[in-house]
Amino acid sequence: MIPVGGVVAALLLMAMHNYYPHQLSHSLGIILSLSLAASMPRGRRKRSFFLGLGLPAIYLLTGGFVWFFCVLGLMVILNERAKADYLSMGLLVVYPGLLVYLASLMYLYPRQDLLSFQLPLGASYGSTRWPLIFAGWIILFSLLSRFMSLERIKPSKWKLGIEALLCLSAAILLMHFSFNRKNAEFFTIEKMALEEDWDGVLEYTRKHPSTNLFGSFYTNLALANKGLLCESLFQYPQGFGRRALCFAWEEKEEILRRGSDFFWTIHYVNESHHWAFESLIIEGPTLRNLERLIQCELVRGNFRVAQKYIDQLGNSLFQRKLASHYADFLDKPDLMVRDPDLGPRLNSKMNLDFFAEGGDLEKNLKMVLANHPTKGPAIDYLMALYLLEKRVDDIPPLLPDYLESHEGQISALLDESLLVYQITQREEADPELVVSHATLKRFEEYTKVLRQYRNPEDAARMLYPAFGHTFWFHLNFNSLPN
Repeated sequence: MIPVGGVVAALLLMAMHNYYPHQLSHSLGIILSLSLAASMPRGRRKRSFFLGLGLPAIYLLTGGFVWFFCVLGLMVILNERAKADYLSMGLLVVYPGLLVYLASLMYLYPRQDLLSFQLPLGASYGSTRWPLIFAGWIILFSLLSRFMSLERIKPSKWKLGIEALLCLSAAILLMHFSFNRKNAEFFTIEKMALEEDWDGVLEYTRKHPSTNLFGSFYTNLALANKGLLCESLFQYPQGFGRRALCFAWEEKEEILRRGSDFFWTIHYVNESHHWAFESLIIEGPTLRNLERLIQCELVRGNFRVAQKYIDQLGNSLFQRKLASHYADFLDKPDLMVRDPDLGPRLNSKMNLDFFAEGGDLEKNLKMVLANHPTKGPAIDYLMALYLLEKRVDDIPPLLPDYLESHEGQISALLDESLLVYQITQREEADPELVVSHATLKRFEEYTKVLRQYRNPEDAARMLYPAFGHTFWFHLNFNSLPN
């Protein structure tokens, strides 16, 4: 039974990692609690001494996992065949509560937070039963090992076969019930986005359309980096509106991790540095925030600061090659002009620098464009925002800057929105803003089918195969159920 119990415990731990909010720190707390409980001294005197000195250290080190350790410790004592160790049991039951009470006097945290700090519980972790199932299995297995003596059975092919079958069945069942397809798709998208494999992101999301906010965010980020945001916006699900372009200020945890990517894409280097530095403070140094800080400092010409981050990145055994790549720019800054990431952002200094308004995407984009009217990614994002929110009246005034930024070429979606503007406003065509013949022909075909159906759902079903990716379809039907 021991191999089966250990294998199932490991599988349950894997199942918890299939749940998106589960962090490595949660698993480390569980493993540390199990290790300390297993290594607890067996002698009564030594065990009491160990608990008297060790429990405060365990609480300071693991927070709320001290309760898990105490439950495990009680199971260890109950499984002993010797006379019950009431002193150690009392320490395990009473001592942690006393520690929490003393902590509430020393720190300004609510007592409830001191009780559950670092545990996989609460609103931020979400509602899942996997931690409770894991704890229940450990307790159940401890009870089984006390009342069942299957280990005394001599090893045989039958016993090994039954144990192997139980382990295999547990693996299949746990992976089936814990696997989340949406999370798996998002992890794939985020991995490719962090590697800046924008073609890979778009190809993958074309085959696996993401209905996840973060997946939509990275899809739009990939479109912007490929210059396709106003061309292919509606080829991908856009059910989150402006939130899929950039997170709102209220979602601080998400903008902390991903805000730097957005501002780097629109060439707002100072604000990209701001969010990368915030991430460094809160989450500690990671490959993600260190590389962005290096890029920002190189573009801004702060080579001594960039050197500090490059050295820190180079301390990692697996990132020395990347650190060496950026170190070359310290000796030869002229090379940055030819770098695909750094070169386009060398001339992005703001004449009128400003702090970004986290809750106002439109204002941020307009402020960037006030400094650089023809910066492609920023104007693409602003146009995409207007398309998503059906604000056709706001698009024509920006089209001259858009055309200058895109070598005089207008995207199909903006051309379609311009036609809607001219029809609804009944304005004469601006000689510089003329709708293409191809767009006029497509619109005739679209309206011809639209007039044939009174029921909007029937019309949407018939129009979608040929026109589902047009601005007109978004304008008429995006509020309908899928």
